[in-house]
Amino acid sequence: MVVANAGTVNTVDFDDLRAITALRERHDFWLHVDAAFGGFTALSPDHADLVAGLDAADSICIDLHKWMNVPYSSAVQFTRRPDLQLRVFRNAAAYLGPLGEIPDFVDLTPENSRRWRALAAWFTLRAYGRDGHREIVQRNIACAQALGEAIEAMPGLRLLAPVRLNVVCFTLAENPTAERLADLADELKDEAFLTPTTYAGVPALRAAFSNWRTTETDVHRLTEALRTRLTKL
Repeated sequence: MVVANAGTVNTVDFDDLRAITALRERHDFWLHVDAAFGGFTALSPDHADLVAGLDAADSICIDLHKWMNVPYSSAVQFTRRPDLQLRVFRNAAAYLGPLGEIPDFVDLTPENSRRWRALAAWFTLRAYGRDGHREIVQRNIACAQALGEAIEAMPGLRLLAPVRLNVVCFTLAENPTAERLADLADELKDEAFLTPTTYAGVPALRAAFSNWRTTETDVHRLTEALRTRLTKL
């Protein structure tokens, strides 16, 4: 089994899915792709090449509570072998009733009890459609790129990785300790929610754009707040 990444958390790196798929000509393996939020990249014409080859995967997981903006813990899985999934998760017990020919959701996941997560996903798909979600994705990417450019031009900060999609990973130019970065994030909490992380051993902050309401105005507010706070560090 090979697990490929379509968008890493800190820097949105993508594995070359076409190259990995080509390896199956010589090796027999199951290809799973973690496309938690990177799967939505397919909606952007300028970035869709990052997920080229995704359709060749044997299984894919995508989180809907990220770029689809539905409640937390909503996700979808695609698999070429639902029969294998059934063999792994199906369980028989008297209180569950008889097993039918058509599998129940209880037979497809580790959960015996589950809420109706699909409803919110259905509503948002109906409300925005392909074009609406494409606009959200492209706007978030543009916002991330604008913030990345502002950080590059700002004394006292430095980017730790190129802004490839919707995540900006950055740190302090001098003495980037976890404590100083936590203080900076705390001072910015009224303007933006920045999460702490570590990249290549360096403590950092991570700005991830996925909310459907985020605009360039928010980026400008955060940029100005960063400039103001940096003078106090």
